[in-house]
Amino acid sequence: MAKGFLPFIAPTGPVYRVARRPDPWRPPDWADVGDDLTFGNRFDDAEGRFRVLYAASNPLACYLETLARYRRPPGAEQLLSALAAIKNAQDDYTPPATVPASWLPTRALGMAILSKRRFANVYSSEWLAFLRRNLESMFSVRRSDGQDFDLALLLSQRRELTRRIATLVYRLGYDGIYYQSRHGSNLFNWALFEPFDLASQTASDLHPEDPDLIEALKRLDLTLNPRL
Repeated sequence: MAKGFLPFIAPTGPVYRVARRPDPWRPPDWADVGDDLTFGNRFDDAEGRFRVLYAASNPLACYLETLARYRRPPGAEQLLSALAAIKNAQDDYTPPATVPASWLPTRALGMAILSKRRFANVYSSEWLAFLRRNLESMFSVRRSDGQDFDLALLLSQRRELTRRIATLVYRLGYDGIYYQSRHGSNLFNWALFEPFDLASQTASDLHPEDPDLIEALKRLDLTLNPRL
C-alpha cells in the first residue's frame, strides 16, 4: 500500500510539552542513548537514527503522562507498614502517590505550533493492515491464546513493537505519529520526529495553582507535597 493511502492527521492548534528547564523543546542528548539505541520511550527509533519529542494537544494530557509514574504501586500499604516498623529509620523517602513540590521548578510547560503536520494515524484500519503485513512476523502472536496483531496489541506496553512502528513510519516520510494516551482516548498525543520544525515556541513555569495540574493530580489520585 502506498503511503498516500495511509491516513494522517494534524493537531488543530498548538501542542504542549512538560519537560526539564530551561528549554522543554530541547531533544534528548545523543550522549544519553541506551544500549538499545533508544532513550527508553514509546516511539523512539528502533535503529537510533533520529530523536523524538513527545507532546500533547493540551496541558492536562502532558501532566497526566508525566505524573503517572508517581501513582501508588500495588502493595504500597505493606511497604509503608514495613518502613514504619523499622526503628530509628530516617524518613527520607517519597511516600507513594506523592509528588514532591520540588519537582515543579525543575520543569517547564512548553507550547509550540507545528509546521510539519503529517502525523500517521497508526490506529486506523488502513495502517493496522499495513503494519500487520510488515511487522507481524517479527513478533510472537499466539492466536491459540486469543491474541492477534490488532489494535489491542498496538495499545499494549510492547515498546519493541511501537519503536519498530516509529522506524517504519519515519521511512515513509511522515512527520511523526498520533498516538492515544493510556489515560484516556480523548487525550491526543503526538510523537514528533527529528528534524523538528517548531514555530512560536514558548516556555512557562509550573505553578501549584495551575488548574490543569490540579485536575491531573485528582485523576491520578496524587498529592502535591510542599515539604518535599
